[in-house]
Amino acid sequence: MLLPRLQDDLLKDFKDQKRILIEQIELIDPMAKSLRQPAAYRLAGKFLLLSSEIFCYLMAIGLFVATISLNLFYPFNQLSRIRYLHNPSDLSLLHDAEVLSIAVHTLVAILGLFSLVIARMTRRIRLKNKVLSLAGKNMKLLVGQHLERKALMEVIEQRHCLDLPSFAGPAAVELWLQSQQASKETLQTGTSL
Repeated sequence: MLLPRLQDDLLKDFKDQKRILIEQIELIDPMAKSLRQPAAYRLAGKFLLLSSEIFCYLMAIGLFVATISLNLFYPFNQLSRIRYLHNPSDLSLLHDAEVLSIAVHTLVAILGLFSLVIARMTRRIRLKNKVLSLAGKNMKLLVGQHLERKALMEVIEQRHCLDLPSFAGPAAVELWLQSQQASKETLQTGTSL
């Protein structure tokens, strides 16, 4: 009685492993294909992201320097002549031109801050793309290992297809055991004659 139960459990486990393996392959393979891109696309994307990141960093540095030295350039040096604040109480005496000068400096500083934020976001995208590429490569290896395991399971199934019943439940196993016992009895009675 122990042998049929063990066989039943082993057959059920074998079938479950095969079913799970097929489900995993069906889930992982499309993801791996979508994550893996041709090398030219990856290289172009990596180059564009890296160049835009460097450009945004340089632009941020340039805008921050321009904020400080804006009074040295031609159209803006006229604004600097208008605006001279000697103490905080002079803020109430600002004229429209002085407010314009402060607004221009503030806008340049805000643009520098935005370009710095864009550069940081571009860096994150580039690093995420690198991780996704690695994940696609590892998923492809995983699918390959699953396919090898599936092939081995099919070889075992084909090798022992006459010995192993198709698992349809305990009743099928008992029928198979009865047929095995009957064949042994016929062999024993045939050899005793």
